[in-house]
Amino acid sequence: MKPSTDWKGVRWESVKGVANNDFTRVVALIPVAGYLILFNDEIAGMVSFDTLAGVGESDRSPFLLDGLIKLRLVFFGSLFVLFSFLTYRLFRPEVLETSKNGLEFSELVRQRYSVHELAQIEERVHSETWVERTEAFWMVLGKQRSKKPLVSGYRPDVRAQMFSQHGDYIGFLAREWWDGMMHTYRPARLCSLAFGVGGYAMLAIPTLDIAQAVLRHLVTG
Repeated sequence: MKPSTDWKGVRWESVKGVANNDFTRVVALIPVAGYLILFNDEIAGMVSFDTLAGVGESDRSPFLLDGLIKLRLVFFGSLFVLFSFLTYRLFRPEVLETSKNGLEFSELVRQRYSVHELAQIEERVHSETWVERTEAFWMVLGKQRSKKPLVSGYRPDVRAQMFSQHGDYIGFLAREWWDGMMHTYRPARLCSLAFGVGGYAMLAIPTLDIAQAVLRHLVTG
């Protein structure tokens, strides 16, 4: 048996870094900015970045893009980032909100999860529809682990005994579950990642254009 895993860059733990960060929490003003920038001819006509680069009205503009194009890139870039954030929030696995990786989730399971919750995880992992993700769980001394439940028969009042007898098994089970959750909703993961990367690229273009114009002015002026 060879576990099936996606490239780490397209799993939920990586998508979170793109779609759910401090920047995405300031995009609520996008509809207002969109109206002002794209649908108001007077404000659009006033757009100019020449002052930032120290350029007078009679001088040739050092910018590669005009002001309106830059603002439109900022608007659509922010909108893409918003779509990325919303897609992430709708489809993300809840377990990602409580732990950053499988080891952290495994420790959380040891501290807080009940026997009933562990039994539910075990039942799901041993089901026919589950796709194996971690070799550490499924291979034992070179042989494939049998899909035989070990914790489902325990009562809540013997939780400590259960962990004493099957602690390593439960730890690997938790990591297998966490990795499996990082592979859910593949189309949503790819969409969120594409929107986020595309949005940041759109936001970067105006910034780079302004930066090169200012640097050129500082060097030549």
